Amino acid sequence: MCRVLFAVGMGEEMAPLVDAFVKASKNDPYKAARGKKPYHGDGWGYVLLKDGSVSHYRSLKPVFKDGSAVERLKDNLEGFIVLMAHSRAASQGKKSLFNVQPFAFSTRRGFSFWLYHNGDLDKGRIIRMAEFEGESFEGVSDSYAMGAYMCRKLESPEPGKVLEHYSRMMDATNTSLNTGTLFLRPDGVSAFVTAYSTPLHIMNPKNWDYVKQMVLRKKGLFAVASSTLELYLQGEWKPVLNGTAFHVKILPEEERFDVTKMVMG
Repeated sequence: MCRVLFAVGMGEEMAPLVDAFVKASKNDPYKAARGKKPYHGDGWGYVLLKDGSVSHYRSLKPVFKDGSAVERLKDNLEGFIVLMAHSRAASQGKKSLFNVQPFAFSTRRGFSFWLYHNGDLDKGRIIRMAEFEGESFEGVSDSYAMGAYMCRKLESPEPGKVLEHYSRMMDATNTSLNTGTLFLRPDGVSAFVTAYSTPLHIMNPKNWDYVKQMVLRKKGLFAVASSTLELYLQGEWKPVLNGTAFHVKILPEEERFDVTKMVMG
């Protein structure tokens, strides 16, 4: 599984988050406590929305060995921005650039989106839900299959519709459905962030320590991130209640965002 970060607000507040993301990817005590190697080293990527433009970066390098790219990202953390970052520890799918996240999708219904996922899903079930041919998805990750499902089945990025489909995805979740999705359409930008793990999986406290999502709110900033970031950045982090989703209405021209908490299921 992986480490993830979603943040919206003033970029000057985000450099410490990026530093914590890098450190969490290099040395994750929660991952090590589960008998795994302590790093997330199978590639990383980010999406940065800023000043009416978007940058999408993916690399097979571990984020903690891609210092020049990290510094370029940090150099752009100023003004009002949206940032999504993902560091991969592969569980399904080939260790290839194709499977490095965030993924980009463009739909037939007049909107596009970028998506990251942390957790483990039943890829076969997702393929059946989407009515895809399984042979086409050999070698791709469960996370990509989920994004392809959303691309095909999601009618619109309206919060109720997004919640409906992510709630359906709970039935195809083996461990966790921690996601971040940034939607772009002709009339605006929005985001949707989910924090869900199966009750059976998190009966083990070590699993819950590892998969839980944390939220950080302060003036000019809203962030949701993997639990490990809390170990590397002091702040008023609070655990997200399992089964919570956040819809984020983003108004870049006004340098403003509105967060609505929703219940999955």
